[in-house]
Amino acid sequence: MGNIIVGLLLLAIVSLIILSLVRNKKKGKHSCSSGCTACAMAGSCHKGKKSSQSGKSKACSTVLEISGMMCPMCESHINDAIRNNFSVKSVKSSHKTGITQIVSEEPLDEEKLRKVIKETGYEVLGVGRA
Repeated sequence: MGNIIVGLLLLAIVSLIILSLVRNKKKGKHSCSSGCTACAMAGSCHKGKKSSQSGKSKACSTVLEISGMMCPMCESHINDAIRNNFSVKSVKSSHKTGITQIVSEEPLDEEKLRKVIKETGYEVLGVGRA
C-alpha cells in the first residue's frame, strides 16, 4: 500500500514539473500582432508601422547573444543593467541559451548595449533585429 502512495506522489510531482515546463515554454514564445512568429529568435522591429487593430506603433525586439552567463544571478545582472540604461518594455535573459530578448519602443543603440553589457562583466557576441 505504501509503495502505491509513493508511486502516485511521484507521478503527481512529475506531472506538475512537466506542466510547469510547458507553461514556461509557452510564455517564452513571442508573437507580434503582425503574426511574425520568428521575432523572438531573429529579432524584429516594426517601428513606424501601425497595427490596424490598435493604431499604436509596434514594439522593437532586439536579441542579444551574450557570453559568460552561468546562472540565474547572471541573468539578473544583465536584465538590471539593461533596465537601468535603456527604456525597455521587457527584458528576459537565459543563461542556458546565452540569449537576452529585449522589447522596446525604439531601436536600441548597439554600441551602448555592448558597452553596458561589457561593464557588467559579460560580452555581447551578436545582436539581432530586423
